[in-house]
Amino acid sequence: MAPVRFLALLVFAIAPTLSFSLGPKVLAARRPAASKSGVPIETPPQPVAARAAAAGLALLPPAAALATGVLDDPTGITAAFAFVTFVPQNFWLLLVFAPNWKFTRKVFEPLWPLCVVALFHLFIVVQSAGKPPEAGTAPLELFNNLFNPAIVAERGLDVYVELGAYPNFAAEEWTHELVWDLFVGRWIWLEGRRRDIFTSHSVLLTNLIGPPGLLLHVITVQLYAFFRGDQPDARWADPEALRTELDGKGAAAAKE
Repeated sequence: MAPVRFLALLVFAIAPTLSFSLGPKVLAARRPAASKSGVPIETPPQPVAARAAAAGLALLPPAAALATGVLDDPTGITAAFAFVTFVPQNFWLLLVFAPNWKFTRKVFEPLWPLCVVALFHLFIVVQSAGKPPEAGTAPLELFNNLFNPAIVAERGLDVYVELGAYPNFAAEEWTHELVWDLFVGRWIWLEGRRRDIFTSHSVLLTNLIGPPGLLLHVITVQLYAFFRGDQPDARWADPEALRTELDGKGAAAAKE
């Protein structure tokens, strides 16, 4: 899953560059050059332009297939799945490559953009609930097997693989994972801003494989704390507990 998400993130990063920087080269390559007598001379397309045109054409079939799949699904689950899979990748780019940009702060300091993505996941849950297995929803008894210690000990992974064969379960689990990863990535970014530490590496790892990104952030905080021993907010602590502690010390100092 991680390579797929990284490629999606990379495509969103380079697509605008290809459109704006290589586009003029494609047009220039197709424009005939003029000889000394003023008669146009046909020149073959430049290699860069040809590659750019080929790259653009290569993106058309997947986009067309995605659009066809979305339109063919009357439940809207495919559309919600595609939205949660692709749209938030743009926001990850802001957190990783422009964490201090004013626009990034406008997008991520409020919680509502994340809530919008969460609503699409909720839509998938509602649309899947109560549907028969023929409609793509996994049977409840099969799902309950994941919480049966005896069955999990014997064939827990097999049960999960069997659940993944139901499209609605796969859509719910995938978007569930993406929403929570974005939530944790945003939290790491907020933590980094509050502590004034670098977080792009931790946020990127969270996007790729989830929890290890949080662990990397913890290690980063500890390293910063080692070199900032005189700053109480540099050490690792729960943000709310630390804020309460510092506010209490500030209030006590004001009374003295």
